[in-house]
Amino acid sequence: MNASYIAHIVADAPDGPRGDVVLSPKLATDVSNLMLMCDKHHRLIDRDDEAGHPLELLRGMKQAHERRIETLGSMTEDKSAHVLRFAARIGANESPVALHAIKAGMLPDRYPAEGNKTIDLDITGLELADSDPQFWTVQVKNLKAQFAEKVRGRFERGEIKRLAVFPLAPIPLLIELGRLISDIADAEVMQLLREPKGWAWQETSEALPFHINESEARAPHVALKLEISAPISDERVQQALGSAVPIWSISVPTLHNDVIRRRDHLRDFRQTLRRTFEAIKVRNGEGAHIHLFPATPVSTSVEIGRIWMPKAHLPMTVYDQNRAVGGFHAVTKIEHLLIKEAA
Repeated sequence: MNASYIAHIVADAPDGPRGDVVLSPKLATDVSNLMLMCDKHHRLIDRDDEAGHPLELLRGMKQAHERRIETLGSMTEDKSAHVLRFAARIGANESPVALHAIKAGMLPDRYPAEGNKTIDLDITGLELADSDPQFWTVQVKNLKAQFAEKVRGRFERGEIKRLAVFPLAPIPLLIELGRLISDIADAEVMQLLREPKGWAWQETSEALPFHINESEARAPHVALKLEISAPISDERVQQALGSAVPIWSISVPTLHNDVIRRRDHLRDFRQTLRRTFEAIKVRNGEGAHIHLFPATPVSTSVEIGRIWMPKAHLPMTVYDQNRAVGGFHAVTKIEHLLIKEAA
């Protein structure tokens, strides 16, 4: 059977474990001095290892437990979010987006709406290399079909009110996932950090300024470099598009995969990218076309697709870096409400 006991930190009698002539009668029924314990550990702290459980240790244990329960007890329904995982090997194999890491990353601000159940969008057809011309076509069609089946209908029926998105996939597919979610849906896109390892935001990190470098030239085709996790030389862009193409860029002072560490880092990226999309359109006209060269962490990659608005922004071709095909090459086109295989 389950058995529990009310244990005293300061014993209720002066001659008891951790007893005190003054404090024992004073704290005998004071809730701040009481702990609910199982039989085994009640005996441990009071008899078998009293010396190993001094007042300070037990008070610390009680306070830590109460803080944890207070956090969990504050989880009202409006803090729930349906968990969306997008990564390879979700089906029969273990996903790199592990459930225990997801929960640790969500708490205390959010909690999984369906417990251990997640919405999984699997990357299939992995026998194709990403240098294969069919790879992107297969993956985009697969992603659209899974999203329509598992997510869109539930949003429309009101079954899902908020998403917590945990993505690990190639950048062009993350951009397409963001376009499918859109800026209208209530969703928080998470970022996997290497240091410290996990999905939890590091809100005490330093602010992150984004810098826009504009091109004064005007042309029907414009390159936009997103240098957030790594630098992209102009030569690599010109190798793909020619030397005459105007090149714009968004960059941060220090480039690395862990640079997006706070929620407002992601917010500032969205605002900067919107301003850049608008500025390119004003400078080059409504008929211009953006060629996007992204070196971006997973969260910013999804946000690229979320903020792109079909009626407001220019059509866009997304490029992927691949040594097997000699550098950057066009893989997808975003125009109107469709994303297409690049010609």
